[in-house]
Amino acid sequence: MTGSPALTAPRGSRGWLSPLNPPMADWHGRGVWIVGGSSGIGLALAHALHGAGARVFVSARGQAGLQEFVDSHPGATALPLDVSDASALREAAATITKEGALDSMVYCAGHYRAQRATDYDLAEMLRHQQINWTGALHLLDAV
Repeated sequence: MTGSPALTAPRGSRGWLSPLNPPMADWHGRGVWIVGGSSGIGLALAHALHGAGARVFVSARGQAGLQEFVDSHPGATALPLDVSDASALREAAATITKEGALDSMVYCAGHYRAQRATDYDLAEMLRHQQINWTGALHLLDAV
């Protein structure tokens, strides 16, 4: 028996358990845009991918951190922006695609401020939503 028809992939297609996006083994020359790339995981990823030969584009609100990265990583490009500004994301995407293919993008932008349930602040919660959720949607729309 070859398996249940509901679990058998059509002939010539990828298997059901195959990754949708196969891992990239060679980053040399690949265009990668890291949004939220001035600190933390985004910055560490930018370092690693640049070291692997990728064309790295970094975006964040903090222009100083971005500039420090590009100054120490020849060929990297800084595109300062706020992810809550959809037009800024579209402009950055257009700039990147003019320089060649964009093979991957990573959204590492994030915002968190702890608050107690008894001190609920709607404006702060909307800021969380704007950066952590809506910003990622703006990025997807931009590319």
